[in-house]
Amino acid sequence: MKSGSLSEILLNVRSYLGGRIVEGKVFIPCNRIQLEGLMNIQEAFSFKGGVIFCHPHPQFGGDMYNSVIATAVEAASQEGFSTLRFNFRGVGESGGSYSEGIGEMEDVEAAIDYLSSGLRDSNFPLILLGYSFGAWTGLPVAAKDERVKGMVAIAPPLRIYDFGFLNECKKKKLLIAGSEDPWCPASVLEEWYQHLEEPKSLAIIQGADHFFIFYTHLLTQPLREFLRNL
Repeated sequence: MKSGSLSEILLNVRSYLGGRIVEGKVFIPCNRIQLEGLMNIQEAFSFKGGVIFCHPHPQFGGDMYNSVIATAVEAASQEGFSTLRFNFRGVGESGGSYSEGIGEMEDVEAAIDYLSSGLRDSNFPLILLGYSFGAWTGLPVAAKDERVKGMVAIAPPLRIYDFGFLNECKKKKLLIAGSEDPWCPASVLEEWYQHLEEPKSLAIIQGADHFFIFYTHLLTQPLREFLRNL
């Protein structure tokens, strides 16, 4: 399936309908494959920038329909941001196969390029949000890309992956984790957070674990506050 043109996307995508965000399916070119995505283009009067969303681990059921990602998409749209969530290679209708994080970083680059090309004005900020595995694959790309002005890491699995690439990053950062997360223990996150460069902010969701079951709604406030103050 070929990628939809911007005009086709704008015809099929509207910011809200009956209070709900409406996203149009898109296919993102990434080298020799295409990635399945859902894109929402905000109306001109409310547009503030764009957010790219990276889902959790593909080999453990992660995809762009994950409830944490869906909640974050809604929060970004409510704050006036266009959104693009996508499936990593080998997930859903995305081509290719799981690539140990290396190929997935290429997917992130392709998603940033795609959303950037679809926005009306390149001066508006891009934000990248990654959840779990999505934070590990997405944030290294975002940290190096000058178009990306801010980053959100939800439940970065600090006990599994090395996040040292963020230690000297001066871009605006929001870190969110649950107080009961075994892969991103609050104590470990708080210690690491103290050594990160400003600007930065931290939110610990009391009672939540790595999956935020029954707690996804508590992600909305810190996300909206972060986006509102960019």
